[in-house]
Amino acid sequence: MKQRTTLIIFLLCVAGATFAQSAIVPVGGDAQSNSGSVSYTVGQIAVQTSANNDGSVSVAEGVQQPYEIQAVGVDNYPQIALNAVVYPNPTENLAQLQLNGFEIPVGGLRAILYDGNGKQLQTLTVTDDLTTFQIGHYATGTYYLELRDGKRVLKTFKVVRK
Repeated sequence: MKQRTTLIIFLLCVAGATFAQSAIVPVGGDAQSNSGSVSYTVGQIAVQTSANNDGSVSVAEGVQQPYEIQAVGVDNYPQIALNAVVYPNPTENLAQLQLNGFEIPVGGLRAILYDGNGKQLQTLTVTDDLTTFQIGHYATGTYYLELRDGKRVLKTFKVVRK
């Protein structure tokens, strides 16, 4: 009887320990590429924020905290009227770069695709308002497409390969 009670207590402790680091979230998953991996959750239920009395330090406790290193999709030269989009995003195979109302110079623009480590993967010559490029043969992950006019970076896009 004593062994049975000890076994039941042990099993309850093990079962409790397995749920110690769990959270109920509506959406989440893991993304992997050849440069690393990340796990994510969206819509965490319980979050507590703590701050000093003067409000100078704030800590948000929760399952995972977001941190974005780069702001992309912004115009580097706002004086140039460039309306450009990359779609579909995220994509599985093909993506398109569309320029609206922008006069492409003679010789075209260059679009350069980089991986998360900054390694140049492919270079495209943009001579039309709509340019299609392949991304399906790369690993799942986040890539960056730079649109250049000579040495100037006009705009950078974040392209997600799912």
